[in-house]
Amino acid sequence: MDEARLVKGATGRHLVNLTIPMFLGISSMFVASMMDTIYIGWVGSLELAAVSFTFPVIMGLATLSMGIGVGSASIIARMVGRGERRLVRRLATHALLLALLLVAVLVAAMLGFQERVFRALGADDTVQPLITAYMRVWIGGLPLFTVPMVATMMMRALGAAKLPGFIMAGSAGLQVVLAPPLIFGVPGLMDGLGLPGAAWAFVGSRAAILLVALAALHRMHLLEFRLPRPRELWQSWREVLAIGVPSAMTNLIGPASLAITVAILANHSHAVVAGFGIASRIESLATMLLMALASSTGPFVGQNWGAGQYRRVLEAHRLAYRFSVAYSLVVCLILAFCGRFLVGAIMEDTAVSDAAYAYLLLVPFSYGLLGVGMIASTTFTALGKPMPALVLSLSRMAVIYAPLALLGDRLFGHQGVFVAAALANVLIGVLSAYWIKMYLRRRIPT
Repeated sequence: MDEARLVKGATGRHLVNLTIPMFLGISSMFVASMMDTIYIGWVGSLELAAVSFTFPVIMGLATLSMGIGVGSASIIARMVGRGERRLVRRLATHALLLALLLVAVLVAAMLGFQERVFRALGADDTVQPLITAYMRVWIGGLPLFTVPMVATMMMRALGAAKLPGFIMAGSAGLQVVLAPPLIFGVPGLMDGLGLPGAAWAFVGSRAAILLVALAALHRMHLLEFRLPRPRELWQSWREVLAIGVPSAMTNLIGPASLAITVAILANHSHAVVAGFGIASRIESLATMLLMALASSTGPFVGQNWGAGQYRRVLEAHRLAYRFSVAYSLVVCLILAFCGRFLVGAIMEDTAVSDAAYAYLLLVPFSYGLLGVGMIASTTFTALGKPMPALVLSLSRMAVIYAPLALLGDRLFGHQGVFVAAALANVLIGVLSAYWIKMYLRRRIPT
């Protein structure tokens, strides 16, 4: 296992070296998701609306699983910074066992209650059968998705960036290859499965990449092949859950906000819901570099904080904030001028296109402060203090976004909901930056 890689050398170079592979991995996954949206859009607008209803649920399930990875990565990075590498292998192995246990519970819950969940989101009898057919397959792939995701987060905590990026990109590329024949069929060989084919492509790609992730963990000496002692297992689980549960709840609030948005927009039309689904995918592509930067801040902060390199933590924040704001200005201009073309490439329906383009005009100006908020929240978690990130995320949804979205919908229709999302990003970004600044000022020795 390597020494702490991130406590020496130029801060900017480390952030770039961590961010670029993460960006490539995230971007490939979002491109795969976007290609799925395009394929499903070719099948029909009703199928596209059905998949839009699944977005918040899928994000929620992935987020709950990801909490284990966040908790273990936070601890591992600080262990490596302090030179406690002997304990890393044990904690990583125990974290994977905990992730599998959690996934088993989630799969059982979704198989029993998925129809009620989607009814609560506003799905009617027209789209419910399509949703059920899609999710029945997708949920079976959740364990295959969770283990590689947790594994890559632990690898990045060690300062390794290229291999996790390769694993993410490989799974996404395989999904893009598998999806067309499974959705549309192959003439003379097989009939297309339609919407469930997209779910089967997800499951097949994750099954293949699971073996790669486990082999990588073994090569990096992050797996312990012995029967765990109950006391050690519980100690590791308790440490991981102390960070992972609040982190999962923090990340779960994003899908919850998405669910609120879908439920409000469902009162308008299927076209508005489908348009929002397209805009959400484009937004994911537009903000994935900020997500990669925020994710890369965590391992850097964790290792340097564990090593007592506090100046490097502050320098990383300054660089990340400046990039986030500058990048958002470029994205805002691109989407303002090219947004309608991007939407039209996915779906030519006028009502769907109008709803998606309205979102892309109103929300992107807030991406800079959205990135600032993500960086601040990641820093809190990397320091082993996930509760401020949870408070910020909960405040965004319950105190700011939900009331503004309901008011905006009543006054201005679905455009008012989009404005509420932008304002929530701005307000929480400012508050996040102030809170983490005060926290670091109190904790860092003069």
